[in-house]
Amino acid sequence: MGSYVQLFSIEIEHAFYAGVAFPALQYVATADSAALIRRRGLLVRPTAGGIAVFYEAGQPPLAAADDDLASAVLAFKVSSDDPHFSRYTLPSSPAADALPYFHSDVAQREADGRRRLHRSDFADQDALQTARVPGLVAQHLDKPDLLMKPGFVLAVGLADEAGAGNPAAERRYVVRFAAGKTIWKYYFVSEAEAGNVAIVDLDDEVRFVAGEPVSLPGNRRALVFLTEVEIEMRQRYPQRFQLREQGGMGERVLIKRLPHANAGRVSREMVHEKAALVSEIYIN
Repeated sequence: MGSYVQLFSIEIEHAFYAGVAFPALQYVATADSAALIRRRGLLVRPTAGGIAVFYEAGQPPLAAADDDLASAVLAFKVSSDDPHFSRYTLPSSPAADALPYFHSDVAQREADGRRRLHRSDFADQDALQTARVPGLVAQHLDKPDLLMKPGFVLAVGLADEAGAGNPAAERRYVVRFAAGKTIWKYYFVSEAEAGNVAIVDLDDEVRFVAGEPVSLPGNRRALVFLTEVEIEMRQRYPQRFQLREQGGMGERVLIKRLPHANAGRVSREMVHEKAALVSEIYIN
């Protein structure tokens, strides 16, 4: 086997994993792309942040006169093993058959030389495409993909690669996802008076308001506390919340560090007179 040269790479960044290693994603070439990869002897390899495509040195697969590659696209369906990936990833869509689609046609050059596959700093609603309507993304999907759709689709057109005359290794693409935000809603199982218990942010950045006490299954009473503002979802949160009680002997700490929100426990409800995503957190 000869040596190989990088044709292009794609890196994925996600605000949810800020400061934490991004777990591996699964990249599956579409049927047409898989056939092109085999026909041209390309190699697709995982990288620390995404994937890279290589061609054999001395036999560049791209030539301006090559009609086959002049209109070719390498497309990949990308999925995550995390069942909550779509819950904390923006852009989100109420349409069940919509998903983000990123094509090199809209690539924006960044200061470090990479090419961003969306116009805004983070992927936004413009990236959403409907899978069931003939169009940009539908051409890359098979019938099984409509039942279990991928997280998003990547596509790199090779026409500019064929005619640009630039070293292929310079082609570094990036997709950057923002994370959704939720209101944190704590349920504290207690018979204490609501006015005597409060949640305090040790960093003095987030304020809490008390809701009406509620009854939980098992005939348990719970005090309710909600954040005044939404908090961006994270795999690992920096927040330091503390539960305190005001009594006759002064203030005392009930729980030194409260648990953080979990992406697996999110619902939608009316909060502060508007619909919002809510992270429910129970404290016994």
